[in-house]
Amino acid sequence: MADPVNLDTGSAVTLVVAGIKAMITERGLKSGDRLPPERQLAAEMKVSRNTIREALGALAQSSVIEIKRGSGAFVRDLAPASLLDSMAFMIEISPIATLLDLLTLRRIVEAEAASLACVRITEGELDALQQCLDAMSTTPDAPGAERTEEDAELDLRFHQIINDAARNPALSALGSALNSTTFRLRVSGGQYRSAAYPLDARSDHSSIYHAIRDRDPARASAAAAAHVGAVERSLREANLSA
Repeated sequence: MADPVNLDTGSAVTLVVAGIKAMITERGLKSGDRLPPERQLAAEMKVSRNTIREALGALAQSSVIEIKRGSGAFVRDLAPASLLDSMAFMIEISPIATLLDLLTLRRIVEAEAASLACVRITEGELDALQQCLDAMSTTPDAPGAERTEEDAELDLRFHQIINDAARNPALSALGSALNSTTFRLRVSGGQYRSAAYPLDARSDHSSIYHAIRDRDPARASAAAAAHVGAVERSLREANLSA
């Protein structure tokens, strides 16, 4: 039985949220498992059913549980990719300053992913990276040149292969969110143009690939950080001159 909520120590809803999270952990509930009914939770925690409903709503908002009308509350898939849904929404609505912060985060994530990939990448994944590079070599790379969706997809695939090769589901999911088409379109103002993809991007990709192929974590990390850093600087300069 969960400990009763002490209303003197803080918000009842906040404490009930914490209590339900603890209950999920202590009882070993897994994805798809049903939580006890509202009446039982209210009795165990000695709070009103309205407080329980508010707490369950907060947990649903944070993707910890899913509420099915007429069936109850169920533990959600707690895989990293599922828990990053809110980041995808944040990317869609964030102001430019937040996008700049997210680019900084992406630089850190991709540098670490490249470093880990040096140790964990398979020969098949290396071949896939090489294929991306070969396909990129046929695309235009001139000042002001507009990139096609195919070009952007190659770029996305290149980075996702590396994120997946890190063999860290949380890092891969975070990298995927920060490397999404939506994020890139927000950064570039809706266009696949050189302002968001520096002219030396192809050279950057080649440097990242060769460092990973050579199993050189320090070099791969530095190359990945430099690549995203160039995008970050480009956006900061564009924002300052706007």
